[in-house]
Amino acid sequence: MCGVAATQASRTFNERAQLEGWSSNCDESLAFARLELRSLLNVWRGFAVGERIPSCKDFTPRTLKSLLRSVAVFERVTNGKVRYRVKLMGTAFTDVMGEQSGKYLDEAMPKEFLPRWSAALDAVLEAGMPLRFVAKSDAGKKSYLVGEFLGAPLLTDAGSPTMVLAAAHFAPPAPVEFQTGTRLRYLKPDRTAAAYAVL
Repeated sequence: MCGVAATQASRTFNERAQLEGWSSNCDESLAFARLELRSLLNVWRGFAVGERIPSCKDFTPRTLKSLLRSVAVFERVTNGKVRYRVKLMGTAFTDVMGEQSGKYLDEAMPKEFLPRWSAALDAVLEAGMPLRFVAKSDAGKKSYLVGEFLGAPLLTDAGSPTMVLAAAHFAPPAPVEFQTGTRLRYLKPDRTAAAYAVL
């Protein structure tokens, strides 16, 4: 797994985000603020021996345990055009986005949000290793939320690197006094930083 590919994938996503006006940022440093995202990253790394991308078969309910609610799995399907199918979506996602398991993203979400989601999933597969994203929610009634996301590539049962394991934590941004410059900082009640991002 090559860090150069992750750097390039992150840069490409951020350049497009700036061009398109997306409130989203990608970084390959993997400096996750949320413990559950760091935990899932460690699980992924535990299965990534050498240059091997972990298989979806590695991530059983027993493996994920308490992380299941925060997890979603997407599969890239190419049949004339590239689409992403939602294989699994935990309640951390469904509480904000609605239930989408078994659906294609282009059927399940407003078309104006599809390019950003597809670009993020593409970036993870192009990187060949995990990436961190921070973005404002697309959900209409919950668009005030900010999400910190992990995206990590997985192999299908057939060994194709076309799946993405995602995890997220959503929270409201902090009051204005916690915002400095262009860096958005929001705090949880335990006063630990939940996320930092340029939005």
